[in-house]
Amino acid sequence: MSRPIRNLILSGGVAHDYKTTSALLAEVLGTACIESDVTEDLNILKNPHLLDFDVLTLNCVRWSCRQTPDWKEWAFEIDSEQQVGLLNFLKAGKGLMAIHAAIINFDTWPQYGQILGGYWEWGKSSHGPYQPGYKMHIVDRQHPITHGVEDFEIHEELYHTLHMTKPVHVLITTLWENKIQPMAWSTEYGPARIYYNALGHGPQSFRCEPFQRLLQQGVLWTSKNL
Repeated sequence: MSRPIRNLILSGGVAHDYKTTSALLAEVLGTACIESDVTEDLNILKNPHLLDFDVLTLNCVRWSCRQTPDWKEWAFEIDSEQQVGLLNFLKAGKGLMAIHAAIINFDTWPQYGQILGGYWEWGKSSHGPYQPGYKMHIVDRQHPITHGVEDFEIHEELYHTLHMTKPVHVLITTLWENKIQPMAWSTEYGPARIYYNALGHGPQSFRCEPFQRLLQQGVLWTSKNL
């Protein structure tokens, strides 16, 4: 690489320690020559300088809170200009990496589920307790994101029963109540590479070495450097 990869982390939201995890994420990526800026300002999506970045990483939950009115102070509806800004970023062939609760983002904008390849379906999708011992199985060991990563255990809040919107390339699975659940996948949206990983609830998750490698290689792949 002739220069470091520039990554923008959109952070913030409810029920997660985003201040800590976004800082850990930036630190982990930095060891792979990936420079990260962190912001909680959703208006960055309509800022022309968004195109200065190679990858946008969503380590956040920005939802309407219509299903969770007690958290209405955390409501963030993505407006039309922000939608256009994100779509222009992807049309420019930039990368998008989304982590954990980012699959709940923008729940009033159906196109986001098509971009990501899936979404959190209220009344169906759920999660297990945040605890150690969840076992992750690498499905495709040849993909650049998972290359060199073996099956591992992680301290996590396990998402399950996510709603898939299109065929994706499943990279990691786990079992929940004896049913196979996709935990990470790659897909494309036009010229953009998209990577979603359902892991990453809290600081313990980001200290897991296999997960760290999946994050690093995820940014390298979405930025077309792998």
